[in-house]
Amino acid sequence: MAVILDRRFLDGEFLCPKEALAKYSATRIEPMHDLYRLYDHESFCDFQRRKGEVLHASEFIDRVQRLNPLLFIQHQLNFDDDWGLYIDLLGRAIYLSGFPKGWLTEFSYALIDERNLPTEERRGWRSVLLRLMAKGVLEWEAVVGEFGQSEGLNSERWMIYTAPYRNQDGSQIVARNMANEFEL
Repeated sequence: MAVILDRRFLDGEFLCPKEALAKYSATRIEPMHDLYRLYDHESFCDFQRRKGEVLHASEFIDRVQRLNPLLFIQHQLNFDDDWGLYIDLLGRAIYLSGFPKGWLTEFSYALIDERNLPTEERRGWRSVLLRLMAKGVLEWEAVVGEFGQSEGLNSERWMIYTAPYRNQDGSQIVARNMANEFEL
């Protein structure tokens, strides 16, 4: 079978259409796709690595509500497969974070498409805890007491994002959030 060469060329080389497309994709398209990937994209998309300690949503809800009984759960109207964590503020339900029904992975992970681009985040229970600390409704010491410290390959993200809550400055951030947003 004869290969017909494309008369167009890339970088001065005559290439067949498949080779030209592959070279263009590798040199032009992939660098643009990298703009939409996280710095740790490969590990963030690896479900087996990100799974960690799996908890059922009911157990997670029970443990979080032990830490702060003012939190309540509602079914998400726009996301049939998700629960939402809320706090009551002057009679209004304030959304804090969402998470999937059923089994929760310890760490969040991403679903990817055929171009290896993230399409959806599947939130893990540690990401929900991080959001609750950021909103000022949970404290670092209580979270570690109930859920333990993260260990292993995946703990890098957890340690980076929880640094403000582990340090003295973090307690001031949380106190400021509680004073400004959740005090009656």
